[in-house]
Amino acid sequence: MEQVVEAVRCALDPESAPDVKAQATQYCEQVKRSPDGWRLCLELFTGAPERAPEVRLFALQAVEAMIGDAGVRGAAPGAAERLGTVRKVLLGFVAAQYGGARYGSEPAFIKNTLAHTMAVLGLATYPAQWPTFVRDMVALAGAPEGAGAGGEDGGAGAGAGAISPGLADFLVRVLGALDEEMVSRVVPRSAEEAARNTAAKDAMRVADVGHMAHAWHAILLRLGATHPDLCAGVLRLVGAYVAWIDINLVVNQPFMRTLFGLLRAPALRCAACQCLVKIVAKGMPPAEKLRLLQFLDVVAIMRQLDAAAAADAEFGEAVGQLANATAIELSAIWAEKDAAETRAAAAAMLEDLQPLLLTFLSHERSEVSSSVFHAVNDILAALKKTQQRDGAPLTAFQHAFLAKLLPILVDRLQYRSDYPWPSPAAAAAAAAAADHDGSLDEDDDEAMFGGLRHSLRVFIDAIGQIAPDLYDGVIVAAARAIFKQCAQYGVSSERAADEGGKGRGQLGWVRAELGIYLTQAYGERLSSSKGLRFTAAKHAAAGQPPPADSLRDLLTLMIQSGVIRSTHPSAAPVFFENVVRFGGYFEVQREAVAPVLAAFLGPTGVAHPYGSVRPRIWYLLHRFVKQLPSSSGLAGYARDFVSAVGGLLRIRADPAAAAAAATATAAATAAATATATATAGDRGGGYGLFDSQLYLFEACGMVLAPAGLDDAARMAALQHLFDPLFSGAQQAMNARPADQILQDPQALLQIHHYLTAIGSIVKGFPDVRVDPKTASASAPSQLSPSTVQVFLKAADMCIAILEALHASQLIREAARFSLSRMLSVLGAEALPYLSRLIHGLVGSCAVEELVDLLGLLGQVAFKFKPHVAPTASELLLPVISKVYGFLDQVAQNGAAGTDEAVLLQELRKGYLLWVAALFNSDLDGIFLAPPNAPHLITIFRPIATQLAVDASSPQCQRLAFSVLFKALQAWLVDPLGWHTLATLTPSAAAAAATATAKDARPPPLRQAAARALGLALDGAGAKEARAQFRQFAMDTALPACFEAPARPGFRAADAQASLVLSEIAGVLQMALLSGAPEIAGDDGSAVAAMAPPQLLATPLGGDLNRNQCASYMSTALLPEMGCPPPMAAEFVQAVASLDQKQLKKYLVSFLAGGAGGGR
Repeated sequence: MEQVVEAVRCALDPESAPDVKAQATQYCEQVKRSPDGWRLCLELFTGAPERAPEVRLFALQAVEAMIGDAGVRGAAPGAAERLGTVRKVLLGFVAAQYGGARYGSEPAFIKNTLAHTMAVLGLATYPAQWPTFVRDMVALAGAPEGAGAGGEDGGAGAGAGAISPGLADFLVRVLGALDEEMVSRVVPRSAEEAARNTAAKDAMRVADVGHMAHAWHAILLRLGATHPDLCAGVLRLVGAYVAWIDINLVVNQPFMRTLFGLLRAPALRCAACQCLVKIVAKGMPPAEKLRLLQFLDVVAIMRQLDAAAAADAEFGEAVGQLANATAIELSAIWAEKDAAETRAAAAAMLEDLQPLLLTFLSHERSEVSSSVFHAVNDILAALKKTQQRDGAPLTAFQHAFLAKLLPILVDRLQYRSDYPWPSPAAAAAAAAAADHDGSLDEDDDEAMFGGLRHSLRVFIDAIGQIAPDLYDGVIVAAARAIFKQCAQYGVSSERAADEGGKGRGQLGWVRAELGIYLTQAYGERLSSSKGLRFTAAKHAAAGQPPPADSLRDLLTLMIQSGVIRSTHPSAAPVFFENVVRFGGYFEVQREAVAPVLAAFLGPTGVAHPYGSVRPRIWYLLHRFVKQLPSSSGLAGYARDFVSAVGGLLRIRADPAAAAAAATATAAATAAATATATATAGDRGGGYGLFDSQLYLFEACGMVLAPAGLDDAARMAALQHLFDPLFSGAQQAMNARPADQILQDPQALLQIHHYLTAIGSIVKGFPDVRVDPKTASASAPSQLSPSTVQVFLKAADMCIAILEALHASQLIREAARFSLSRMLSVLGAEALPYLSRLIHGLVGSCAVEELVDLLGLLGQVAFKFKPHVAPTASELLLPVISKVYGFLDQVAQNGAAGTDEAVLLQELRKGYLLWVAALFNSDLDGIFLAPPNAPHLITIFRPIATQLAVDASSPQCQRLAFSVLFKALQAWLVDPLGWHTLATLTPSAAAAAATATAKDARPPPLRQAAARALGLALDGAGAKEARAQFRQFAMDTALPACFEAPARPGFRAADAQASLVLSEIAGVLQMALLSGAPEIAGDDGSAVAAMAPPQLLATPLGGDLNRNQCASYMSTALLPEMGCPPPMAAEFVQAVASLDQKQLKKYLVSFLAGGAGGGR
């Protein structure tokens, strides 16, 4: 026994040596698992001398483990004897030790654990082995015998004084643990345990819950005045058990008289109220529930408690919860379809209760007012439901209730006058210590208030649906009154309340913010319910104005009131959110642009004294400028705009962000495939305040972009913006050699910020126009030559920095962002930089960078076709080598983890999308260019032999077969480039088959791209490359069409696999088309025998004996795969005669062994 004591001590002693602790823990577990360990532990717990609390706790845990091993119903072999011994010893211990002073000194965790052990023991043996479990526990506490609530004295008579407070407390703990094990939904249970618990509850309902209720009443009646904590536990127990016992055991005259009496006891009234809440919420049929509520008469009781509830916030919350539960039940009865009399009675009680609900809702303490939120929600839902079902208008009482409710809800929307806003200096200090971005994390107060507002908005919007006229009148009138008061008396930034009381004198910041918020709420409701379509005031129809016109007038009043002059941090963000959210207003009220821009650029806008709100305002300014109509005259504000924000554009790299970037870079270097870093992207890169500054840089670009701006003014502003960035980057580069800069995270981040800021300014300018005739981006005719030169200078600097510091992921990220924006804005003018950009990125990039880079290359190919063909040809092999290098490395070493596997899957997908984009951009000629043609099969072999047959990624399979389809189409079906590949679907090919050169007229972009490459599509080099690809198609691509669906992981019934089969059907048909004698000459070279731009199309039909591909499939490929010659011939005939959709169905049946089933 002493060994166990010492083992427990060593296992729990934090100063024990690790090996000693491990040995001690192992020994303790051995004791628990040993057949007689429980006997030793039972003696340890109950015997003398009394052991240390931790030893006794372990002993109880060992005993409880034995009870658990005895089975759900205690039916394991020998379990009955063991459980009987435990019952006898523990009952004797409790009776002997807990009836006196010993109980008070017992640690609470020992009491709770022993109570839980008794509950588990009772549940395992009740009713078969221990049918008197509940009665034994009640008798142990000294409670009088009986069933039900008893009489005025608890049914105890003179014996009531025998109730032991300690044993009564232990009884409460046991019954609480029993409820937790048997009923609580929090505890997970097996099906066998659930069945046992159900049987136990059924047995208790028959024989024992009456004894429980009798004991509860006796304890409350006799010990309520002297032991409030014990009685509070009893009340919680009643609330827990009332959900499944007979309600009449509790809801009777004696028990309720005692319970109502406790509502006047300061120490117990909150617990008594919570008990009543559980009684009211018990699940019952509507008619029975109504009779229960009528018997309890809780409305009258709450009226009597109103004064006490108003004085004590905690009790007020409890009474509010009682009112809430009562209203919920009455609303549910009222909303029922049947029993008109029951519904009418419930409605009458609910109307009687509603004034109390309004009282609680208007309480100054939010915890009290929020206690009735659920009731308000259910009442409004019931009103809406009955209104929709019955089609009847609101009654006078219902309308009056809503008319009182809505102003209370509106008042609750506002901040408390004592809301803890920090001073500007304190806010700045907190931000500097926390996030380093000038903004503050949402604290608990703000989160709670935000949740409160959300709930109130739900109620207010519901009233808007039930009584829209009432909603419009109250909300609009409240906001208009606030703005008129502000216009007349001004607004205070320091004082919360209005100067002369609510609605009088100078406006306080609380109601100022409320007026702005109500405007937002009104506009959002109109947007969601009716849509917003503003009309100019002079064009508004006479009579009742449309809702959007009411919002227009309210926004005008808000802007003209001067409410934005408040420097309080609560006002400006909501004000600017309104002007952004309802941007359509400025299309009809263009004169409002000037004052709003002035507000943005003023002391309460971008330069707000509270740094915590500045980043949000900067973002909203960016949104506002971006959505302004082109006719807003934005060019006239350019000089003032750049001047106002110029002082906020000083770039300083955040040391914390620099340290994080250095850590990420080190992780990327250590990773096998350099996949550990994360690309920040255009926004939200985790760079502190700089992320928000980027919105200002881009906004400056948007302001300077309009063609109506004088070019001299634009150049002066661009110089003002670019010069600090140019000089800062040059100074950073000239200060030290590149290898030293690469070792300085702070310097790298500073240079990164300079480059990203340059790209953000350029991003503000519109993208280059796309020529609708050629579908290609042209020169930036919308930019002045001087602007183009400034951007080209910036591009030169970005490229130079990238080439010097390409080893840094930060620099690669910034250069890619900036130069991709310049490509979009400058068009073909920037194409000379593309090759240098890609070479600078590819050499050192990580996998996720390469994925982004492939997306960029695809966009550039599509936008700048065919001008980009020479550059794309030059970049083809370096980029493909990098992709296959990553994939080969993983194929050899395996993926390092799940994240890397996902990233490499994205690389495969990005690569195939890029190759497909080259074909869809009619740049297929770059594969046939002299530098690339020798590698043509090397490029396409992994696509056919690996990516197309990898069943683990159906999406990549589909893309791989799509690429093969395009390649067959481009080089073996339309080799002279008469048709654009992006739109040359089988149906389009069928239409082109009967077209003539006169009426088809497709843009010959493929031919133009070939000319740009200096490639003759009918030349010897191109013919040789196509001949090699024809052989590759026969030897490799066609077998892949049959291998892919035969792989074990391929499931034809899957939706994505079905798309793969569609692509396979297309490849088979295109291959068959390429073998037609009109296209393939006797020497196997590609010959266009038709007058351009005519084209053969599927279904092909006709004589297939002269079709090279048909002969190969029917006589060689399919027989080699084990397909009988007749079936092979039938398959080839199906490929030739069916359309793509029919062929897919046939292919499924063919692969399943039932050829012909899909025809």
